[in-house]
Amino acid sequence: MNKRTMAGALLVFTGVAYAGAAAAVDLLTVVEQSTDRDADLAAFRAGSRAAGEAVPKARAALLPQLEAGWGRAYNSTVTEGLPNTHYWQNGWTVALTQPVFDWSRWTTYKQADFVQARGAVDLARAQQSAILRAVQTYFDELAAEDELTRANDYTAALDVHLDELRRRRRAGEATVIDVQEAEAAREQAQSQQLDARDDLQLKRLALEHITGQRFAGLSRLSDAAVMPGLHPDDVESWASQAEAHDYTVQLKQIDRRIAELEVEKARAARLPVVNLTASHTPAGAASGYIRPTTTTTAMLSVSIPIFEGGATSANIDEKLALEDRAQDELVAATRLAGASAREYWSRFLAGVARIEALSRLVQSSRAALNATQVGYRVGSRGSTDVLRASDSFFANRRDLIRARYATIVGLLQLKAATASLNLDEVARVNELVLNGEDRQAVAHVDAQHAAVDAKVERAAVGAKMGRPAVGTEMPRALVRAEPPQGVILTDLHPAAIDAAVQRALASIHQQ
Repeated sequence: MNKRTMAGALLVFTGVAYAGAAAAVDLLTVVEQSTDRDADLAAFRAGSRAAGEAVPKARAALLPQLEAGWGRAYNSTVTEGLPNTHYWQNGWTVALTQPVFDWSRWTTYKQADFVQARGAVDLARAQQSAILRAVQTYFDELAAEDELTRANDYTAALDVHLDELRRRRRAGEATVIDVQEAEAAREQAQSQQLDARDDLQLKRLALEHITGQRFAGLSRLSDAAVMPGLHPDDVESWASQAEAHDYTVQLKQIDRRIAELEVEKARAARLPVVNLTASHTPAGAASGYIRPTTTTTAMLSVSIPIFEGGATSANIDEKLALEDRAQDELVAATRLAGASAREYWSRFLAGVARIEALSRLVQSSRAALNATQVGYRVGSRGSTDVLRASDSFFANRRDLIRARYATIVGLLQLKAATASLNLDEVARVNELVLNGEDRQAVAHVDAQHAAVDAKVERAAVGAKMGRPAVGTEMPRALVRAEPPQGVILTDLHPAAIDAAVQRALASIHQQ
């Protein structure tokens, strides 16, 4: 291939690269589409709407109950020694019932606020889980794409090295063992290519499943992006936030409050119930009267429980045991939330440190590979050294990219542990994906130009010297020697819930 042909192919490749970048979707778009389509999340939304009806239902039990009816009946009365009586009776009646004192109903009304709050908190927790699933799936596909790229680059580097070995073998400068080792390494690399291709297909199907559509490409993490910092940087602050605001903890707090009110309802069975009832039946509807009769009644009734065979005591004991269980579950959830926050905090900091270490390792392994290739050309290094250095460089580059993805996911998991993960936080992380993306695309194209020109020049020099080109420039790893100051995800704050839920939760914390 001459230089002009290579330049034309590069232009085609550049156009395809820009077209793919234009069609790529970012992290925020994927998360929004997945949450809109998530069937589990939709079920929790419906459940939250259903829980919201607990308040009007409980309120209705305290309000007057008005009933009206109409009927027509045939009556036949046979009395010994008296004439038989037959008549039709029809008309309508109105009945009014107003609870005056029913502590069980009043407790149910107080309990309804917490039932509504539980539905809202359950929905918020489900939304966080849906966001985390979408984020994990997004970066899983990016990691699969990076692994396929690594396998392709590694295979291409082995192909170049194998061609050089075969040329040297023909010239008597290499052994059969060297060629066989290189061929075995290339076979292994090709097997890794197949595995990476299959894994990428599965990851794309997973992303298509949660979003409902296939994307032309995903926006990639910018080379200029740095891992965000944490503020505050004290692990105990994050643990305290998680222990107070984790959605599971909030659910257990609500469950405990509901259990306390269940005990109160059970004890209310020992209290009297007072109701006011009134009815009005116009003329013609009075039951048992031959002539049209209008009846109007009003009564204040008091029902006092005296003995129920021990059912009330047993019910109270049962509710007390359930209250103890709810309290124990709250303690367990609080401890787990704090431990999870500490774990995610440690993972994130360890991930940042791992990224820095891998960045230096990639640079050193790249330099070692270049030095090994030069040493091989001058005869101071063997073919096995080149293979080992190539494998080390590409493995370190893969580990670096995966570490960056895992660290970002770990940060979002830490946010979720403190109930502060929402679409705004995803938008902040999305800046890491988009920040400097245009600059990255231009730099990538420039690097491709430089690589192609270098390869062409090596081919031309090799042709003048009567020998083919040796080696190829290794692609640069996605690292920076000294990361600049970047986006910082800060501020501990729980996700906002509606005002009614906040009032219910505030009453819980006041207990």
